[in-house]
Amino acid sequence: MAAELLPEFFALLGTDLFLMLSLLTCLLDDRFPKALPYIYQIAALAGFGHLLVSRNFFTVFGDYMRFWYCFFYLLVSLTNIVAVNIYFAAVKNEWTLAKVWSGAVTFPTILVSIFFVSNYSYFQGIPFPLFLQVALVVAAIIMGTSVAIFLSPEALRKALKEDKEVRK
Repeated sequence: MAAELLPEFFALLGTDLFLMLSLLTCLLDDRFPKALPYIYQIAALAGFGHLLVSRNFFTVFGDYMRFWYCFFYLLVSLTNIVAVNIYFAAVKNEWTLAKVWSGAVTFPTILVSIFFVSNYSYFQGIPFPLFLQVALVVAAIIMGTSVAIFLSPEALRKALKEDKEVRK
């Protein structure tokens, strides 16, 4: 029998996503403001502090309320991932990098998050709507296709060539 997820798992997932964003913005430091990785690290520290406090002091609220504030923290981290994608596409006008970011970061993190939320709702006895299950499968197919297309060696060479031309 599989173990049930605790609501704090979503806060832990959100913390990990903020740490991932911090590392990725450090790697792409010439494309982002210098303070952005530190802001993401502070957000991850806030999530870690939330994990330390919630287990001991917020047991009064019960699982329902604990789920919602942990889920909200996860949504904030996912929103930041999508915002970085929009930043590449709209502000920096780097469409190739936005495509790579969506295939390598945005779709996989959203897909994993939807999977864990559906797993949590299944064990809580809340039926996961059929259209969301279909959307999860469609998102997995789109993600696999986009990763195969946009992260192929030819596409990456083309993206690097375009990036070098833009920087000149």
